Amino acid sequence: MKAIKTQACDPCIQYLGKWDLARHSTGSQFSTCIFHFRGSFISVSLTTGRKKGHANIFLNDVYEATIDCYQDCTDQPKEVFRKENLCVNELHYLTIVASRDKNVLAGGCELEIDSFSSEEAVDYPEMLDKQMREELDQIQRCEKPWLPSEQWRSVPYQAHSPIKGVKLLDGLTKSLFDTNIELIKYCFLLPDYCEGEPPDFVNEDCRAGRGWSRWLPGSNEARMLGGASYALCWEEDSELREIVDKIVSDIKARMREDGYNNYYSEDVSYKHSHLVRDAATEEDKHDVMLSERKNYDRVFWTRGLIAAHRSGNPDALPLVRKKYDWFNAQEQYLKYILLSGNSPNGIPGGPLLYHTELGKSDDIITNERFFDQDYWFQAFVQRQPMALSHYPGDRPHCYDILLFEALADQYRATGNQKYLHTLLGGWDVYHQNYKHIGGATAICEHGGTYPPKSYYLTTGHNGETCASIFWIWINHRLMQLFPDDERYPAEIEEAIFNILCAMRTEKGFTRYHNRLHGKKEEAKNENACCEVSSVMCISSLPQYIYMTDKKGVIINQFIASELEQPDYQLQMKTDFPYSGLVTISVLPKISDAEFSIRIRIPTWVTSDVTVYVNDKEATVGESGTYVEIQQNWQQDDLITFELPMKVRLSLYTGFDQVDGNYNRYATLYGPILLALTGEMAEDEIAHLNADPESFEKLLEKQANLTFTIRGYPQYSFVPYFKVQDEVFTCFPIIEAI
Repeated sequence: MKAIKTQACDPCIQYLGKWDLARHSTGSQFSTCIFHFRGSFISVSLTTGRKKGHANIFLNDVYEATIDCYQDCTDQPKEVFRKENLCVNELHYLTIVASRDKNVLAGGCELEIDSFSSEEAVDYPEMLDKQMREELDQIQRCEKPWLPSEQWRSVPYQAHSPIKGVKLLDGLTKSLFDTNIELIKYCFLLPDYCEGEPPDFVNEDCRAGRGWSRWLPGSNEARMLGGASYALCWEEDSELREIVDKIVSDIKARMREDGYNNYYSEDVSYKHSHLVRDAATEEDKHDVMLSERKNYDRVFWTRGLIAAHRSGNPDALPLVRKKYDWFNAQEQYLKYILLSGNSPNGIPGGPLLYHTELGKSDDIITNERFFDQDYWFQAFVQRQPMALSHYPGDRPHCYDILLFEALADQYRATGNQKYLHTLLGGWDVYHQNYKHIGGATAICEHGGTYPPKSYYLTTGHNGETCASIFWIWINHRLMQLFPDDERYPAEIEEAIFNILCAMRTEKGFTRYHNRLHGKKEEAKNENACCEVSSVMCISSLPQYIYMTDKKGVIINQFIASELEQPDYQLQMKTDFPYSGLVTISVLPKISDAEFSIRIRIPTWVTSDVTVYVNDKEATVGESGTYVEIQQNWQQDDLITFELPMKVRLSLYTGFDQVDGNYNRYATLYGPILLALTGEMAEDEIAHLNADPESFEKLLEKQANLTFTIRGYPQYSFVPYFKVQDEVFTCFPIIEAI
């Protein structure tokens, strides 16, 4: 095996965080260096010396060693790590993470990269770009193979979320739901269903009308349709019914005979196919933005009409079917569709329609032929962390995770294992690298690159609401495929309480981004994407609480509600998250009501949970599992349990590190992200002079999850979802000095 040395200055090495790129050195903890390579071995040389600290080394995301780079001599390179007998057929990546730890004799904690030795160094972004172009060339020649429908083996859900028969009872989530309905009714009376001025795009349609509503009219109608229709699934409302019927009627009147929904000419949407990075002129950049009409606008329009069908409108689904009969036949457009700006927006549309009464195999085959990107799939199967942040088709964007939603639906349709393996690998990549403590997304659309584990706090483009909603939709599919896996409803819980409840104002307006430090963003009502997705998602909240299968019912969320089933009714009463006490009344409708009730025991509980039936111990559950009670239920049987919660700290490991390497922590109570509020400037990082190990002892719980801090009367912790206009931080310094 021939060793090739790659010097620290080589452009294929990724330096992430705070680095002096002239010296390839950093003194900021958690700054990261990533080296991709192929071959059977890897060795690392770091600079050692009197001011050098510790470095943590990971190979393919698995911890390997902590290296002490202190040496009582002038700075000099030294081989500090070597690994052999690696799989020669795989792409490997070695990650070096700077630490603030150091030898007691060291005068600093600096990390300085010298070189790597391997058989082949790989420029990851360049490799991904080359693979994309090769596959796009195949797609454009219409030569990409696909699995014919006669070879499909559909995969059913193992459990199903209800699409009717759930009623929210008074509480935090009910207030969010009700405010959402009032917002929809308010918008129906507005010109173009929203407020706001045109966005700053070079676009005649924007200048002529009200911005997002005229530029992306499909999503504007989808926001109203989805919001009103999902709410109608749970309870009839004449005003919401009027909204749905009016918008569907308007769409029907406007649709072309061939199925094209004629909001704008095909010439200003479907035929424009420039990549963002290739857009050389202002006209090209304009074309890129217009491309969202054939992707983003179409897919949300699809969601809205499917929701209208679900609520009982007879015309809605045939309209979607007619549009996709047109769309699936447009080979001259489809073979270039991945060249569009933000093209992952377009991936879920066909699979969504396929899983309705009017779905056709062409809805999936279009994805197989023109949207599937096997090189990208393989990157997720191998859990390559930069597969999201360096997706070569566009800019870093949380919308790229819409791929995973589509993959779940394509897997269910075809049984093709590549979709499942990509979905599960992609879930790991996002969960481990692109999600803030508390649930907000750490990859966004502006402000530069959002590399793995960057977790930026201070960029204005941070925590896009859409991503958390997509994450709910992805995990909703996974929990129905794998109903015994507690991780998926746990992710939904986090997104509901720390994002959906936090991004809305009392008036119901939406924050595009969920900032975690400083001040929250101004909320708006202008048909931006986060408004569209959140209005839909909030109206569908009841479907995330329960699931049913052939054995009985599964309780995934602790939200005051009623579940109506043919043979029984459940009534869940709780003040969660303010209290961990939950009571469930079982009300059978038949004399022999034997069925199973399975209850999620969250990972965050601090001890085992004892579940009682009629005050007698029935079972005990461990964190991160489900407990099951199966019996012949009698009228007014009562299940009770309490979910033990306490404050816990989670170390911030992102790139917004404080000078001096003081540790910042997120503070959580159960699943609830807390925010520090009080006397601080907007750009200040509050410092609580305390030992993190004993910090909980300084906190005194008050009403409504407010925590005062002994010794710091100027501060208090409150749930992040309660923060409105005040200055706050979710990541104060907590360290004794």
